[in-house]
Amino acid sequence: MSILKKIKEPYNSFGKFWSYIISEMSFNFIWPVVQTYSSLWLVKYANFTHANVGLAFSMMSLMGLISGPILGYFGDKFLERKPLLYITAIALILMGPFVEWVIIPMKNSNTYIVSIIFGLIIGLVMNGGTGVNEQYEQRMSFVNNFEYSWVRSGVTIIGFIAPLICGWILASVPQMFFWSLTIGGLIYGFAVVTGEKHDPDNVGVLRDKKDKKVSVKVIIKNMLTKKFLFLVIFLLGTVPLSQIADQQIVNYFQSFFKTAHGTVLFSYATTIQQVIAFLGMLVIPVIIKKIGYRNGLVIMAIIYAIRLLLCALATNWVIVAIAQVLAGFAIPFWYVCPMGYIFSVFHKNVFASIQSLSTGTAVQISQTILSGVIGASYDGLGFHKTYLILGVICLVFAIFGGIFMVRGNDKNQVPQN
Repeated sequence: MSILKKIKEPYNSFGKFWSYIISEMSFNFIWPVVQTYSSLWLVKYANFTHANVGLAFSMMSLMGLISGPILGYFGDKFLERKPLLYITAIALILMGPFVEWVIIPMKNSNTYIVSIIFGLIIGLVMNGGTGVNEQYEQRMSFVNNFEYSWVRSGVTIIGFIAPLICGWILASVPQMFFWSLTIGGLIYGFAVVTGEKHDPDNVGVLRDKKDKKVSVKVIIKNMLTKKFLFLVIFLLGTVPLSQIADQQIVNYFQSFFKTAHGTVLFSYATTIQQVIAFLGMLVIPVIIKKIGYRNGLVIMAIIYAIRLLLCALATNWVIVAIAQVLAGFAIPFWYVCPMGYIFSVFHKNVFASIQSLSTGTAVQISQTILSGVIGASYDGLGFHKTYLILGVICLVFAIFGGIFMVRGNDKNQVPQN
């Protein structure tokens, strides 16, 4: 008997497990390409100014806000079917031709119009596709009975690999930079078409017996419940604060140094953070089975608060480095608990819509509003006082979540009707 046959199903199956990891890694290659390196490429090769780059990223966020609820609604309609995955694969494959045959020829035109077009298209594929991917994988984790966090660990794996690939492409063959997304799209499409299978006898876990039809009325009914409002309030007071703090923490860290050596040390801390996050994704299922999704969200918020307060009280770079590493312990909770919580507490038929409206749209709107305010606070109050305020607010909302957020079937791997 081969080793694979000795491994418990579905972990010995390409179609029911490993193809999901491959698709997760190949699709999420788009994030380091766009978020980390594209600004350099666009300025150097597409004639973008820094203002053009900023406009493009704003358009990406805008498209994420627009597409999230719409794709979530259709995701609830399709459930175990894969048309949204096929569309995502085709769109990702077309990224290379789009940049090569549309954006590059327009680089001497009105760069603001080009920035808007670029940002909207990339935002649709990157932000919209991420929601499609995550929601489908979460559903299939219940159908196939695999650990969702183990599939999501593909994000941290590509987090190690992608910077090396992107750096080599930019240095050696920059003309292939966005064509790398096409290659990633082909791999993603292969995984989706030939794999990403499910157990047809277990798809009943995706449907509520009482609510068979998905409609805008049902979605609004769920949005008007206390459990939705409490979840959104909790998320708005915790997640955006930590994510916005991440935007400037490298500048805060560097302020303790007079040379660029601080940037190198910060990269080491961030690498350690990613290693901890990867290991955390492997063990998070055991933790969740002990404490439940709701408590996992509260623990995540407490870690965020401690991290912000450490930054506020930091007297040297070591404490800030510890705060940066600490985020690695929160990442597995953030990747796993929100969707598990939503699936266990709300009607399963509107899972994707509620997920898009809460962890997606609400959080992105908050980031859009607060990013400028907090950024101005760094200049007006300084990093220490700003982080102190953010840390206290985050801690208050963590306590709020622990008191008011409801418990569902969050200790069960497969929620019950």
